Amino acid sequence: MTPQIKLETTPGLPASGYRLVLCFEDEASTAALMNATLPAEDAKVFMAHFRSGYLSGAYKDHNLVPAANGDAWTLVLGLGKKSMTERPYRFEDRLRSIFAMAGRYFRKRGVKEMTIVNLSVLGVSTSRLGQLISEGVLLGCYRFDKYRSKPGYADLDLIRVVTENDEEMRKGLEVGEKIARGTCRARDVINTPSSDMRPKDFVAEAQRMLSDCEHVKLRVFGRAEMEAERMGLHLAVARGSHAEPQVLFVEYQPPHAKTECWDLALVGKGVTFDSGGYDLKGSAGMRRMYRDMAGAGAVLGAIQTIARLGLPINVVGAMPLAENMVNGEAFRPGDILTSRKGTTVEIANTDAEGRLVLGDTIHYVCEHYEPDTLMNIATLTGAVRTALGLFVTGMITDATNDEIDAEFADEVTRLGHKSGEWVWRLPVDDAYLVQLSSKVADITNCNVDGKSGAGTITAALFVKQFVDFSKVRRWAHFDIAATAFMERSLIYNRVTYWPKE
Repeated sequence: MTPQIKLETTPGLPASGYRLVLCFEDEASTAALMNATLPAEDAKVFMAHFRSGYLSGAYKDHNLVPAANGDAWTLVLGLGKKSMTERPYRFEDRLRSIFAMAGRYFRKRGVKEMTIVNLSVLGVSTSRLGQLISEGVLLGCYRFDKYRSKPGYADLDLIRVVTENDEEMRKGLEVGEKIARGTCRARDVINTPSSDMRPKDFVAEAQRMLSDCEHVKLRVFGRAEMEAERMGLHLAVARGSHAEPQVLFVEYQPPHAKTECWDLALVGKGVTFDSGGYDLKGSAGMRRMYRDMAGAGAVLGAIQTIARLGLPINVVGAMPLAENMVNGEAFRPGDILTSRKGTTVEIANTDAEGRLVLGDTIHYVCEHYEPDTLMNIATLTGAVRTALGLFVTGMITDATNDEIDAEFADEVTRLGHKSGEWVWRLPVDDAYLVQLSSKVADITNCNVDGKSGAGTITAALFVKQFVDFSKVRRWAHFDIAATAFMERSLIYNRVTYWPKE
């Protein structure tokens, strides 16, 4: 459940309640920050605490300090070295984490209202600060408690922000809230167990999520439509389950869009449960496989956010949905499948199914929508965790020429840092295709010998075979297998606005 937080700007500090102020590691910067944000008496008391060592200013170091007068208590959180402000993306990411930490701190103690003291002295624009506050607190306070009889905590009901620019702050708070709410809804969808989130359940949830969004239209393919569209790869993956496969298309076309064409297509892998098929996963690896539709959940949350922000672009989200289960009809190692494109695929491993459901839908999207930019998002390979660990998403890009590709990759990387979604570009080269060669079909669905490495790259190259660059100018592939599931405490310690179970 996402806390119900009312964001409110206010002209002055309350005489009672709980407040948040920030400090740096060095005394001069902290004094400037305290003098700019607090009454003189409070600033004097706080600086005495700082000089005594009670407040250190180290990143995430925190202490609760009583106000000099009145009944107010102030949580002082450290920002680390002042030099971090010279690295805007990292500093803003740090601010987002600090706001998340403050929200969690107060909510854990049953505090219903908190005030964030004027932070204009930090050198971040007022609207951007508002966005970081909303994103940090709402994302940081997220918990999935749909199935708990008692949530175990009280909601944080109100955040007041002391600001010198009410209008800009309000705009930023609203943008941040829409982004955070969309993200939290995506988290809810991804965290719902497969007993309640099979392909048709996902479609029904999408209809609920988008019911109040303007300029949005849904189209759904069932088995009959998929057969008519020759989606042989997707249908094969779904054969082992009684749950009917689906492909959900969500089209957002606002009247104020800057172009008439489709600016962006998002394709998200939606395997609502992945047993591995006949190449069965071990019990430990299977436990969280109801989240193998995280790519589709991310696309759904993104479309909702784009619509609520009213962005002036035409966007289509495509979500191929299926269960990868085992029965007498399930596809098997050694099978040869025919894709919608006509490419034949030898199945080397039934647990490499995500790239199969993506392939048919990507080919359809290219042909039917001809988007300028195509992005696909998938929990695709365990290899990406080996390559990049738990904090960074693996990215592969390509475009109609090298200059466009380089510019596109840089732009995506920059925007990822700005939004707190760090990505790292991996190489893409057709030389790796030798690892997917087959003696009996056009291509195999994964590296046959399993010893050549580059599993994330070869998976992306498989997906790339279904991208039609005569209809698409830019393509990006995001492997979120390592970053979609935030369970380990070390991740929480790295970024506090990511969820912790």
